Amino acid sequence: MEVPFSEILSRIAVIDRDIAELNRLKSRLPADRPYSPTIQLTFDKQINTLLNERVSLMELPVLHPPLWLLPKEGMDGPEQSTLLKERKSLLAGDLSVSHPNEQDVINFIREIPKTEVHLHLEACVNKETLKFLYKKNGIEVTDQEFEDKYNFKDLNGFIQVFFFVQGSVKEATDLGYFIDSLADYLRSNNIVYCEAFFAPSKFIQNGLDFDEMVEVMVNRIRQIEVKDGISIRLLVDVSRSFGPENAMNNLKRVLGLKHKEVIGIGLGGAELMGPAKDYADVFKIARESGLRCVAHSGEDDGPWAIWDAVNLCKAERIGHGTSAIQDPELVRYMKENKIPIEICVTSNVFTGKYVRKEQNHPVRYYYDQGLMLCINTDDPDIFNVNLTYEFFKLYRFLDFSIDEIIDLVRQGVLCTFHPEKETLWKSMEEKINQIKVKYNLISERQTISV
Repeated sequence: MEVPFSEILSRIAVIDRDIAELNRLKSRLPADRPYSPTIQLTFDKQINTLLNERVSLMELPVLHPPLWLLPKEGMDGPEQSTLLKERKSLLAGDLSVSHPNEQDVINFIREIPKTEVHLHLEACVNKETLKFLYKKNGIEVTDQEFEDKYNFKDLNGFIQVFFFVQGSVKEATDLGYFIDSLADYLRSNNIVYCEAFFAPSKFIQNGLDFDEMVEVMVNRIRQIEVKDGISIRLLVDVSRSFGPENAMNNLKRVLGLKHKEVIGIGLGGAELMGPAKDYADVFKIARESGLRCVAHSGEDDGPWAIWDAVNLCKAERIGHGTSAIQDPELVRYMKENKIPIEICVTSNVFTGKYVRKEQNHPVRYYYDQGLMLCINTDDPDIFNVNLTYEFFKLYRFLDFSIDEIIDLVRQGVLCTFHPEKETLWKSMEEKINQIKVKYNLISERQTISV
């Protein structure tokens, strides 16, 4: 459908105004009130809905575009220069100025290639896919029930959404749709490499075969890599929620696999219900078998929990790690041993255990202390967030510069389990430099010399 150009510009102007107003109101939200996390999440959801609409508008075919938007071939001289300048001002802003337009910053972050390593497969399933699966499997769910589920107010409501998503799966082939939904998210944020958690325990309890589920997902992952060049790898969640014995059983299932796409295990679930030390034996066997090992820790418990995760479980990355700031010795240890922290700003603000506002997130301190960091969403479709906006929050609320954001993208690559990190970063860096020219961050001559 073609839309008059004036209508597109008018709607974008309204969206930009509304986003600015929502951000202004959100910045006034007190950090120490019990209602703050819920209102914060509401603001984030609405802002991201508007941002996604803006991106969709920019991709619409334009009816009778103005000449300066698409200059005629063969035009030269001052006239062409003026038209190209006007066109560039519309399509890409100038990030070299002291205070660039925030929407230009968002557009720049969205365009550059990125990686993400802390997100849960179930939380990447969009509502359209979920509705399709429920209908396919003969389960009646009204639109109102969907909206009520996603309009949660607390952590328990969030967990219920997770179970709601898992309840849509009745056969192994359904998980192929989960992977497709994940791929849609990755494309929309230009994420070229991803490591996602897959939690099999509930599905196995419901009678599904582990090997068959993995086979379905791996086949779709390989098709997506051939088609789009996006690499997806899986970390199987051994999960605190079902206890150490179940975790060991899940590990044994993983050890029986031969797929390169399944690279390791992760310890997720309710942190206070299952201390990392209870899973040390599971991690020891996994590590000795050549699997990569990561653990959620320091999200809902203190720095002592992180010490157990890195010392007893030998976790190679720590998910969240928000409480590490309470122990300078732990911060120093993680820096010296190059143990990355998987930062999930929006998720941490929502759970609200250690962080109530973005401005108070320890990521700024961690970065200044020289820790290895990677930026992630955790649960994009449940929180209605995306990786682009997670990076933008660092810019807007925590005083990260554009150069520091690019450095975090680089660190994100180094935090992955990709077998050729330097090669991956080199290819990403080349594309980033080209995009920097578009936003007037470096000249074309500088790009060539990089």
